[in-house]
Amino acid sequence: MDLFAHFAHSNVVTLPVQQEHLFNRSLNTIKGVKLLFVEAELLFDVSCPDLDALKQQLENPFSIFVCGEFNAGKSSVLNRLSNDELAAVGILPTTNSIQPYYPDGFDGIVFIDSPGTNSIIERHQALTEDYLQHADIILFVTSVERPLTKSELDFLSLVSKIWVRKVIVIINKVDLITPQESEQIISHVKDGLSDVFTEVPPLFTVSTRTGKDIDSLRDFLLEFLVEAEKIRLKLQGPQNSLLVYLEQLEKKNYQAREKVIAEKTIFDRSLLRINERIEQYDLIFGVFREKIRDLFTNLIQQLHKLIQDNFAFISLLKKRIIREDDLLEEKVARAIKEVKLEQQMEDIVKEAASTLVKYREQIIREAREDLQVAATLSEDSFQVPELNSGKIDTTAISDNLKVASEKGLNNFLTLGTAAAATGIGGHVVATAALFDLSAFVLALMLTMFSFNAVPKQRDKATQQLDETLRELQNNYTDKLKQGLQQELVNSLKQFTDSLKPRLGEIDHKLAASQSLEDNLQSLRQEINDILKEVEQL
Repeated sequence: MDLFAHFAHSNVVTLPVQQEHLFNRSLNTIKGVKLLFVEAELLFDVSCPDLDALKQQLENPFSIFVCGEFNAGKSSVLNRLSNDELAAVGILPTTNSIQPYYPDGFDGIVFIDSPGTNSIIERHQALTEDYLQHADIILFVTSVERPLTKSELDFLSLVSKIWVRKVIVIINKVDLITPQESEQIISHVKDGLSDVFTEVPPLFTVSTRTGKDIDSLRDFLLEFLVEAEKIRLKLQGPQNSLLVYLEQLEKKNYQAREKVIAEKTIFDRSLLRINERIEQYDLIFGVFREKIRDLFTNLIQQLHKLIQDNFAFISLLKKRIIREDDLLEEKVARAIKEVKLEQQMEDIVKEAASTLVKYREQIIREAREDLQVAATLSEDSFQVPELNSGKIDTTAISDNLKVASEKGLNNFLTLGTAAAATGIGGHVVATAALFDLSAFVLALMLTMFSFNAVPKQRDKATQQLDETLRELQNNYTDKLKQGLQQELVNSLKQFTDSLKPRLGEIDHKLAASQSLEDNLQSLRQEINDILKEVEQL
């Protein structure tokens, strides 16, 4: 018959009415911890302990689990305590399963005989460890032949750290040694137990062959296990085990949360660095801002020289009489051609675009290095996204420059005529939209000075020309920078968008981990409250 079937046919321990709420609260904490492990399984790899065994312990009769390595005399101790041959004995493992016994004189207390720890039969070892958590007290038997071996200490360490049960230690076969040897063995066993337990458990030396000191052991058990003490032990065992499980769960949750936090830190740092690099592009573009400024400064200087050479002593009437207009247009057109305005602007745009590509590649390289670290930290199959690192499309940029070059066209009605007459016009980028930069400057010159060649008005017209060209310079500079920076933002948006789902998962994990921690602390407080009340029984 199964062990629990035996228990079902026995008298279940009944708590006093005034302690019924403690029993129910204890059952609720077991359910609560079980739910915590279900919650934790969604966050990290963890196996739920056999919490049903703790529930079973609360519902089972009070039990004493007799265990120890084979041939230590477990069954013999049980037989002596009961004054009957309840359990078989022998030099080889004789107990093949967990066996419950109900010795006379122990007021219904169940003694459970186990196959033994460190058994030569693996199934026996598993049976012993599985049923340990069902017990209220551990009666651990060692012998003078092999007193408290390393394997026994390892087993008792599990009892102390995981199952947290009340332990009573018995040294058997003292009839085989002298009193002096017995004292040495007792000292050795106490030293070993002090390494495992905070407080050394009760220790008895007996001889199951002669019956020496068996009565002392029996009397201790009967005196110790009064009803109130049995209730305390019955309630304390599961709650102490739950505290151990919560500590293990808290540690795993902390470790998992630290990994997620580290991963989030890398993601946040990568995104922050990208934003910083975009903002820092103004410094990179500073070189091209200076080049455009120098280009227009050179143009203005050339036009100033042209003005001084051609308008110093020529009146408007004289120009028209000698038909010098066409010659003037040629000189203005030649001056603008010598500056190579459009060619130089095209070179600046190409160089700026090329520099932007290299800058973007640097940002991408940094981001991929960060994400490779994050992928290593992650326990799932997160893949570092592929980022677009191709050439920059300058069509939109050139369209913006065209808008800049056409600013104020309505004020220069001769633009079309001048452009057609001189054949001046071109493209900043061969594949981009047209804009007639040279024609614009030419029309600006002719329009201003066709009616302002009088010396008194010439200086004012020259100032207006300078201001207009500087405004055009600023428009070009701003449009080029905005276009390139927007291209940088758009191309990196692919990367940042690909991270959003992962960042959402990280935030969800952190929130779930915090919720788990909060629930864990709440349960721990409830368990400690129960244990305090149990101590006062």
